[in-house]
Amino acid sequence: MSRTKLKPQRIADFPKEYRDTLAHWTALRNLGFSADEIFFGFGEVSGQPDILHLQLQTQGRTFTVMCAQLHEPESRVRKNWKKIAKLMQTSTLEERDACYREHLIGSSLDYFATFVMAIREKGIFVPELVHLEPHAGTA
Repeated sequence: MSRTKLKPQRIADFPKEYRDTLAHWTALRNLGFSADEIFFGFGEVSGQPDILHLQLQTQGRTFTVMCAQLHEPESRVRKNWKKIAKLMQTSTLEERDACYREHLIGSSLDYFATFVMAIREKGIFVPELVHLEPHAGTA
């Protein structure tokens, strides 16, 4: 039986759109945001229909990450996201990091730097950057 006919058992078995979304979720967590500040969504975003997206809602502000446009019923999208989220909980750190690196960072840090700057431009303080920020009164 082909692997595509089997129930997904690894993060890598899911379609790229879901792995990309998971990579963005992981990036937000790695930046120090709480899981209860990150929301999964599917629907219209900025006038575009059927957008798989994440919303970071923190510090009284919202940042939306448009991950992919899917032409699938909402019920299927939500079911697949629940499956990959559950699988992520039991996956190894290496598997999660591989997804994160492959689907978000790629071969350079340019996209990640742009992603972080977009969050900051919304007026959101990024917790994990606190040790990198210059302190007032230091030279």
